[in-house]
Amino acid sequence: MNRLKHGLAIWFCWAALLLQACGQSLPEWLSKNAAHKPPDFGILDESGFFNRDSGAFKRISDQIRKMEHDHGYQIYLVVEPVLIATSATEMAAELRQGWLPDGNGLVVVFESDSRHLGIGRDLTGPAANLRVPSHELTALLNRALESADPKLATEAYVENVMEKLTGELNAYFKRRATPPPADRSVKIGLLVVGTLALLGLAAIGLGGLVRHSSMAGVRSFRFPTVDRPERLGAPCGGNVTARRFAPPEPRA
Repeated sequence: MNRLKHGLAIWFCWAALLLQACGQSLPEWLSKNAAHKPPDFGILDESGFFNRDSGAFKRISDQIRKMEHDHGYQIYLVVEPVLIATSATEMAAELRQGWLPDGNGLVVVFESDSRHLGIGRDLTGPAANLRVPSHELTALLNRALESADPKLATEAYVENVMEKLTGELNAYFKRRATPPPADRSVKIGLLVVGTLALLGLAAIGLGGLVRHSSMAGVRSFRFPTVDRPERLGAPCGGNVTARRFAPPEPRA
């Protein structure tokens, strides 16, 4: 019994040392890989996660490279078995800063043991410099992740997520490259004209209200009503005075 306890204690000590070593080396791995160039085929799989016979590695790589060739938008996939000193989201953000400093692209980090997924993308860069605006990217990422089947096996699930993601991005670039239909342009023009007409009517109504309020503020004065009989055509009466003048005297 004592030997069993002693053996378990030794095992736990070695496990703790291993975890500490992994936790210390992971930030070094991040800084090293973020500083160097990204993987040539778009996928970093140092643990051998993908089965060579399944063909998933090649299919995902082909989708990634086609995205870059057709639209100039790069996606990188990193697969790690276990992350200890960081999370998939933090690792994806670190690698995105090192591999895609201009912000036009994504870094997807998948932790195969927990099936956690992290996506590194630029949220602070100027919208004019981004191939996909932040609001559009958020919407298509949500659609891609929600449509992926979580019941699939781990390797098939990763391939399904990347397929949905590249599909959403291709659909976005296709919509942006397609000119709007003619009837839509006419509707937009009518909407603009109607809006301007409403603004003009509102300005006219506002001007009338302003004039009315300014006229209402003018004070008016009236003579008081006097109860006296009319005399000599004067409605309020009057006084009559008669004066006589003597004829001029003759000159001497």
